[in-house]
Formats: sequence, structure tokens, C-alpha cells
Amino acid sequence: MLLVSIGSLLCIIYKSLEWLWLSDRFGSNQKHFLSIEYFVALIITYVILLIGFGFIYTFIEMAGYSIILESGQEIEPPFFHILGTCVYFSAVTLFSLGYGDIVPIGIGRWFAVVEALIGYLLPAAFVVRSVIYFEGSFFKERG
Repeated sequence: MLLVSIGSLLCIIYKSLEWLWLSDRFGSNQKHFLSIEYFVALIITYVILLIGFGFIYTFIEMAGYSIILESGQEIEPPFFHILGTCVYFSAVTLFSLGYGDIVPIGIGRWFAVVEALIGYLLPAAFVVRSVIYFEGSFFKERG
């Protein structure tokens, strides 16, 4: 059941990002190098990843597997405390490598590594996509 939940969440994250980035929902008629639409898309991307990974951590914790420690202790119920702690951990991991107040253990370390890697690569991918779009529209206008 846990693997199905995690797989479903990963599929939802992927499909959300695919819908957002691989379609021409924004920027098709734009003549600027950067726009507010790209920044909004980037913010939405971060929110999707932050909440998605937060729910993955929450599901694993609720299944009885301790994957993060808060101040050296396992996270205790109620559900909303676990959810809040996991979403906070997800945000801190996505935007940096953490503060050390919440620490991943076991398989949680690998999820945190993947999330941190995505958090570091996302701005670079955003810039590359913007440059490619700009160059493509620039040469289209001149050619």
C-alpha cells in the first residue's frame, strides 16, 4: 500500500510538471527574454515539488517507518504535526540543504538527496529554457 501511495504521488508530481512545462501554456506569443509567466510557472513548480515530497515523507511516516527525526526524536502524532513537519522539511530540503533541526534517516536520506538535487537543478533548467526560447524567437524574427 505504501509503495502504491508513493508511486501515485510521484506520478502526480510528474504529470503536474509535464502539464506545466512541456506544453505551450505560456510564452508562445511573447517577445521578451523573461516574463512574469515564467516566474509564476517556476513558483508553481516549486510548490508542486514541495507539497509532493512533503506528502511522500508524511505517508512514509504515517505507515510507521521513521525517516526523519525532529531534534533527535521521532515525529509524534497528531497527523497535522507530522504533515507540518514533513512539509517544512521538504521546503528546507528543496531550497537549501537544511538547517539541521530535522534530519533524514534511512531511506529518507535518498528522498532528501533527490529533492535537494532537483532544487539545485531547477533554477539552471529555468535559465536554460529561457535562453533557448529567447534565441529561438530571436532567430525566427531575423530569419
